[in-house]
Amino acid sequence: MRGLRAALRISRRNALRSKWRSALILAMIGLPVALAVFALTALFASAGTDRQHYPIGQADAVVTGAHGWAGLTQDAWGNGISAQPDDVPFTQDEVTALLAPGSRVIPVARGRFRYLTPQGYETGEIRQVDLRDPMSRGTFRLTEGRLPTAPGEAVVSAERLNRDDAPAVTPGVTLLVGEERRPVRVVGVALFTLAAVEPTLATFPGSLPADAFGPVDSELMSRAWLVDSPRPVTWADVRRLNAQGLVVVSRAVIDGLPADEPHSRVSDLVRAVPWVAIMLLEVVLLAGPAFAVGRLRRSREFALVAVQGGSPAHLRTIALADGLLFGVVASALGAALGVVAARLATPLLEWLAGVLLGPRHVPWAEVAMIAVLGVVAGLLAALAPAVAASRANPIAVLSGRLERGRERTGRPLLGIVLVVAGTTATIASAGHDIAWTATSALVTQLGLVALVPVFLAAVARRAARLPLPLRFAARDAVRNRGRTAPAVAAVMTAVVALTAVGVTWQSRLAQRPAYAQGYPQAPTGALWIAGPDLTPGLWNRVRSAVREELPTGVPLVEARVLATRSGTPVYASVPDDDPDVNRVEWSSPTRAGDLLVGNEDLLRYVLRRDDPGAVAALREGKAVVLNPAVVRQGQLRISVGHQSGESPALTLPAVGVRATGQGWARAVVAPEVAAKNGYATATAMLVVDPADFRVPKATADRIVEKVERITGKAAARLEVPEAPDDTMLLLVLGIAAAVLVLGMTFVATALAAVEARPDLETMSAVGAAPRVKRAVVAGQALVIALLGSVTGVVAGFAPGIAVARQSVSHPAMFLRPDGMLTTTPMADASVIAIPWPLVGLLLVALPLLAALGGAAFTRSRLPLPRRRVT
Repeated sequence: MRGLRAALRISRRNALRSKWRSALILAMIGLPVALAVFALTALFASAGTDRQHYPIGQADAVVTGAHGWAGLTQDAWGNGISAQPDDVPFTQDEVTALLAPGSRVIPVARGRFRYLTPQGYETGEIRQVDLRDPMSRGTFRLTEGRLPTAPGEAVVSAERLNRDDAPAVTPGVTLLVGEERRPVRVVGVALFTLAAVEPTLATFPGSLPADAFGPVDSELMSRAWLVDSPRPVTWADVRRLNAQGLVVVSRAVIDGLPADEPHSRVSDLVRAVPWVAIMLLEVVLLAGPAFAVGRLRRSREFALVAVQGGSPAHLRTIALADGLLFGVVASALGAALGVVAARLATPLLEWLAGVLLGPRHVPWAEVAMIAVLGVVAGLLAALAPAVAASRANPIAVLSGRLERGRERTGRPLLGIVLVVAGTTATIASAGHDIAWTATSALVTQLGLVALVPVFLAAVARRAARLPLPLRFAARDAVRNRGRTAPAVAAVMTAVVALTAVGVTWQSRLAQRPAYAQGYPQAPTGALWIAGPDLTPGLWNRVRSAVREELPTGVPLVEARVLATRSGTPVYASVPDDDPDVNRVEWSSPTRAGDLLVGNEDLLRYVLRRDDPGAVAALREGKAVVLNPAVVRQGQLRISVGHQSGESPALTLPAVGVRATGQGWARAVVAPEVAAKNGYATATAMLVVDPADFRVPKATADRIVEKVERITGKAAARLEVPEAPDDTMLLLVLGIAAAVLVLGMTFVATALAAVEARPDLETMSAVGAAPRVKRAVVAGQALVIALLGSVTGVVAGFAPGIAVARQSVSHPAMFLRPDGMLTTTPMADASVIAIPWPLVGLLLVALPLLAALGGAAFTRSRLPLPRRRVT
């Protein structure tokens, strides 16, 4: 222990003496630790999130109930009661009478409403509660404006403002809510806690009538009360209130429950092992050359210790003390920085997420584990230089001679076995969990790290015909494997990760789109503008803007949907029994559904051809159905729903007509049919049929720009095939590659230049030109960067392809702008694309840039040999 203490004092003195090198090592070890701790604390350790249906805040309980619920059974979170639409809810006085004497209650309500904004209609969750009451404290945080103080006032959620159409609803805007168009003025912006459903708006009590929130519902707490009780509400109180018909979520009961332990915690730790190991390997390989620089600069100090009786074990202890000192200090600083950064970043993360994350709890056990891994990384990075220091010849060092120890190329058998096993496992992991791919890729990288000295020896043997700088650099690399191998391995490890991510990303771009909006939404060449939430006035402005850009006489096809007399679109579901068509259920009453209303132009657009028989049927008041199989005895039965519930099914005379190619609706009826059955219509889409006019790209861009200026609630697009945009891929991975590859290469090149000083002195003595030093340093950088990049690119293809072959998308239902309900197919995992620009950057551009950088930042004057007095 006394020797270790002395070694740590020596390390501390040398660390303070070489401040820049010390700062570099601290950054190499501390930054990964800080990033890992930040991710754990900021992203995966959020606490205080309400698990119940309605956030309790500072209340003692939240209750709801109805006459007829007596004798119900619930769990601690209020689940277990099935409500009926005709249940009569308790009044506030009745609820107060059932609670403990001295209890105070305030009403809360929640429901989905359609409301009118200056840019069109929206549908969102509205919570009605007095946010000023102390019981609401903790469920929100006001970020702008003020709280509502009277009926007709509301705050909007920050999550709502983060959306693309956010400018439409800001403080000062008046909204018209519900069928009765009740005015509600927005007076502030707030972040709300993450509960079952976050509200879009929070209104003051009395802004909307209680019956507007629908029937009482225990699951959603649609009509409930917050309770301020003089004593904690115990489980016995809950059972007593259950017997009287109240559903209760009590703070005391919830606080008494055991903390949630994620059932997959062990599984998550196991899945994290390969990623932690890869990070640890990268830190060791990156910091190793920096410790080697320190060992080289302190070689005289080590030699003096040796000649004064120090054993090789003493020398290893002194060198390893560097790793221990830097590991402990860097890990402590990194962990502290990660925790502090997570706390400071909480407001920004909350604003980006649009929700209140609640109090933070630092996972100290995980933080300590990461810090220990940082210390281990420091010790492993200092291990090779420590062994080299213990083997150095002190007489040769003190006499100024550079004596190179015997360095074996090692046995390549272990490396070959690991590479073969890892590659085989990587190929087999395709289609399985990504953790298996990461684990197998880690095995491959460990094998390649073991084979790097063999690669260096092979490069040196084939460098005989190269120019002097490259020949010298190759042979210098193989003579100093202990310094060069970690640098090449560090570059290789980074390039493997970058290549794997690039192959996966490029393959995903080449596969079918991951989002519904990426699939064709109209026939090729069509220009469409969709906006089921626009008002008639906004549609008139959009029509005028579109017609200004189109030639005279080009028809503008209009698709309309069924709507109530007040103008609210209703959902019309047309059955589809075709076995070749995906059948899905869609419950939202705020979209068009499968039925479009329009004239002969719309019918021709939908069918993709002129059909006189279909036109005649449309004029006769029949529904034209694109799947004849659903027409029963000449009639079509359509399910109709709206905001307030289901309506009687609509039965229409119908005729079945097959479309040419893909049909762009399921059924079309004339406006007169809708009016005859008691429905109004609302515009849902405008289309320029490519059969009438092919809109040029420049014209379409102008139309889209005009529509976006008018309203953010409309979507406009020219339906033309577009190649996947890989600009972001190249930008992100290119920057990462430049930082990692060039940074590692320059550190290793600086070390190589220090060790090559005697050789450069010899070159100067025999008359080498000043530019020779620049060329030699450039050659050293080129060898390190090129060998690491080539090996990393080749090794990165297998994990990238394996991850790209995994299924990343699932069939999802969505409504196209034409009202057609459809599904997105699975992504085609057989498509594999190689990001050749990224590969060229890694194999050509970055090695050349590293060589140029090494030459540019090296002094051209060669050092003169020093005379030594014997």
